[in-house]
Amino acid sequence: MSESIYGFGIVGCGVIAPTHAEAIRRLGNAELRAICDVNEEAAKACAGEFGADWYTDLAEMLARDDIHVCNILTPSGLHARLGIQCADAGKHVICTKPIDITLESIDALIAAGERNGVKIAATHQSRGYPVYEKIKRYIDEGRMGEMLYGNAFVPWYRSDEYYSDGWHGTKKLDGGGALINQSIHYIDLLIWFLGKVERIYGFADALAHDIETEDIGSAVLKFEGGQHGIIQGTTCTYQGMPTRIEVHGTKGNILVVGDDVALWDVEGDELVENPPAGKVGGAADPKAGMPEHAVVSHVEQIGDVLDAIDEVRDPVLDGHEARRAVEVILAIYRASQTGEVIDLS
Repeated sequence: MSESIYGFGIVGCGVIAPTHAEAIRRLGNAELRAICDVNEEAAKACAGEFGADWYTDLAEMLARDDIHVCNILTPSGLHARLGIQCADAGKHVICTKPIDITLESIDALIAAGERNGVKIAATHQSRGYPVYEKIKRYIDEGRMGEMLYGNAFVPWYRSDEYYSDGWHGTKKLDGGGALINQSIHYIDLLIWFLGKVERIYGFADALAHDIETEDIGSAVLKFEGGQHGIIQGTTCTYQGMPTRIEVHGTKGNILVVGDDVALWDVEGDELVENPPAGKVGGAADPKAGMPEHAVVSHVEQIGDVLDAIDEVRDPVLDGHEARRAVEVILAIYRASQTGEVIDLS
């Protein structure tokens, strides 16, 4: 860890802002110095809670020399535009998921980072949960044998009120629905485990909400290594249910329900079986507080960006890495619209 203290500015005071603010507070080489939101009341409240200055004008906040990193926590369709503004002001950029909603915008943000010599990164906190880190390690070490297939299911619920805020469920600011907003963390995990997706076929529809985008999306995937996969993400499941992610290899089966192990049957390991987790986290309530392990994961991922600055390297979850899940989701949308199998090879 560097002895330098990095000044942070948060852009956007939505649901995830307190988690980022708390993560920054826990880092020994970071200090939250400013918060910006177009809603003055929200900016004042968040700044007051975390002892920071507040702004409603981003350009004014970016003029400060003591802010080195900006965390972009606004509606998804604004991430790249605001991130580019921060990068052009010489600030490093960390975006909450998704890094943006179009590949063109993501590529422009990455290019802005390269042009200005600043880091572009994202947070996908699920990668930092111990259970998923262990699965990744087992796969990489070959302890699962040859990987055969993996599935990700996000059977959540969102109310009509959730979609009445002017940006959720819109093409312009959300970019999609249940897949790009709620399911992206688990799609990211599946790609992290099994590698690049080669071909995709899928459907995306609004079955229970009057929205522009999908409240259910389903897809079949083939990975570059030959593995198969299934993705299904919804916001129309009655009362919401826990997520499920599973991976299968020639030497093991692992099933995780609600971020807890439900089945761990790997050759050479003692068989571990736990009952499926109950309804947890954001299954039905997006305002449910982040569990401690999610905050810890944010600390690690934001900390990695600071280490990357000091070590003159790319962050582990840089713009290119964060782009992969968005590419897959947009391909599902395209498959649904065209009825074609989408080739990403």
